[in-house]
Amino acid sequence: MAALPDPALADQLPSVSATELVAGIQKVGRTVAAHGAVLITKHEQPAFVLMSVERYRELQRAAEPDLGALGGEFDAMLARMQAQGAAIEAAFAMTPDVIADAAVRAAKPRSSPRKPARKAA
Repeated sequence: MAALPDPALADQLPSVSATELVAGIQKVGRTVAAHGAVLITKHEQPAFVLMSVERYRELQRAAEPDLGALGGEFDAMLARMQAQGAAIEAAFAMTPDVIADAAVRAAKPRSSPRKPARKAA
């Protein structure tokens, strides 16, 4: 049996064996109602997750992309990129000397405040 993709799942959900499921579906149903889901094991290995319909629907909604929100994010990103057009053009228009000076300034360590000298005791 394949292992669960998220090992922490076994710690997060109550566990029910397949035998217990067959023998006591009402009890398992109450556990699902109380916790939202249960982990069903077979031969002490995780085999299934039984969950409420509402929990299943929440997972479906979370997995569906919100195309409106994604479109808005794309539009905002495109606007930011287009707003930087003038700065990019200016960078490409720089002479080699200006680029070299900027590189030297960027490579120099920033000066930090000097620490007072230690006095000999």
